[in-house]
Amino acid sequence: MKSYNEALQGLNPKFREILEKIPKEDLERLPPDWLRWQILERFEILGYAGISEGSNVLDVGCGPHAIATIALAALVGEGGRVVAVDRGRWGHFWDILGQSGLSLRVIPLQEDARRLPFPFSCFDLAACVHGIRSFDNRESLVEAVKEMLRVTKKRIFIAETSPMARNRAQEAHLAMYNLRRPTFLALGHEDCGDLQYFTVDEMREIVEEAGALEVDIRLVEVDMPHHLAWFPLEYIKKIEDKEIREDLEERWRRATEMLDKYGEEHPPVIVLNASKIET
Repeated sequence: MKSYNEALQGLNPKFREILEKIPKEDLERLPPDWLRWQILERFEILGYAGISEGSNVLDVGCGPHAIATIALAALVGEGGRVVAVDRGRWGHFWDILGQSGLSLRVIPLQEDARRLPFPFSCFDLAACVHGIRSFDNRESLVEAVKEMLRVTKKRIFIAETSPMARNRAQEAHLAMYNLRRPTFLALGHEDCGDLQYFTVDEMREIVEEAGALEVDIRLVEVDMPHHLAWFPLEYIKKIEDKEIREDLEERWRRATEMLDKYGEEHPPVIVLNASKIET
């Protein structure tokens, strides 16, 4: 993996200034620049979305750290707007967005992505970047993609981590991340999301089922660390079913050993552009 300084080389100077405004933070098992890495990855991935300055963009599943929102707000420029939608996980959203200096370009909405409050096609692009894994299930995801297609003028953009591993550091990420969904299901919390990553074929099937046309999909190697798979053991210990709990505890121990030995690298990212059916 390239270092953070190497990743900054050749980066748009304006975006580099935005990143430098985001304060570093020490958290368990996370490096101080973890949030900057995540925003940088979103910015690189959104280069495949073809966003023009002045665009009006819908950000589906903005999440509690405004990670993709900041990248989108930088790309649309002063004349553009980002409408950031999330069902309720706002967390540090406004603090981080304020630190970036891009708050005036962003309009927040607490809404369900499956029932967006827009009566017509009013966005130049509807985007969901590393957000589809947070839906309850595949069915709710298809509903949300239908809504994205309905409110966009022409096309949507979706990006998500793939379940492919090309080296041991990527295997370590997947080993830890894949503990989330079975843990939440065992605890009776399907609505917590953290779906396991979809394959390229599954992603294509989802957007086509939602009504997309002319789907362009590809795998992108980002060559960056991915620090967000870590999953505290305390959640697994709450599982009442002994057999399930012990199996997941053992898997957690093996995944932790892999992270300690190999580090955590971002698996290839699936990027998808799809046009809507003309009416």
